[in-house]
Amino acid sequence: MQKNIIIQLDQLTKTYHLKTGEQIHAVNNLNLTIPQGEFCTIIGASGSGKTTLLNLIGGLDKPTSGSVIVDGEDISKLNERDTVKFRREKVGFVFQSFNLIQTLTATENIEAALAPSEMADSERINHALTLLESVGLKSRINHLPNELSAGEQQRVAIARALANKPKILLLDEPTGNLDTATGKEIMKICHCASKQNGQTVLAVTHASYVKEFTDRLLYMQDGKIQTNPVDPIN
Repeated sequence: MQKNIIIQLDQLTKTYHLKTGEQIHAVNNLNLTIPQGEFCTIIGASGSGKTTLLNLIGGLDKPTSGSVIVDGEDISKLNERDTVKFRREKVGFVFQSFNLIQTLTATENIEAALAPSEMADSERINHALTLLESVGLKSRINHLPNELSAGEQQRVAIARALANKPKILLLDEPTGNLDTATGKEIMKICHCASKQNGQTVLAVTHASYVKEFTDRLLYMQDGKIQTNPVDPIN
């Protein structure tokens, strides 16, 4: 039985206009479909358009042309308020730089992500603690980010991204600041979360070991998905 398509990109283009008059096609007439529940990874050199593509799918940027259909809705046509609602309800982000609030504990960082929800305070706390335990941070719940290792901070970021039970998890170089062993642990956590919860995961990365954890590996170059690529991380 064919899985439902949750992400569909049709002739997607993002063009930047430089002061010199030059045009840069960060994403260039790209077509892609991703079924629900798939763990899909895109690799490519710096400047290939990977992060721009992720930002378009996550509603952080608008395309120059083409469509970004996520869960049956063309998010490129949403106004700012509805775009914020889309991101809050359907997408979880994990960034290379963690993006944790430095003055909040691990638990409070997750509670902050849950603040727009209608959860009672006690329910938010319990949910945050459960998420932290699921990523192996039961003993770090009251630690500030600067009291955590890089790998632990990324685990908090993953727990925060999962807090609202998003349909899609977007990973932007999630292991870029981590050593190989810790990076593999992070990818394993994301893979397990995807399979246990049926979430769709789209990761962009330079790390070669992602091949161990992904369902489908795609290669991006010059703003396009390559059909017959030379593996840049072989």
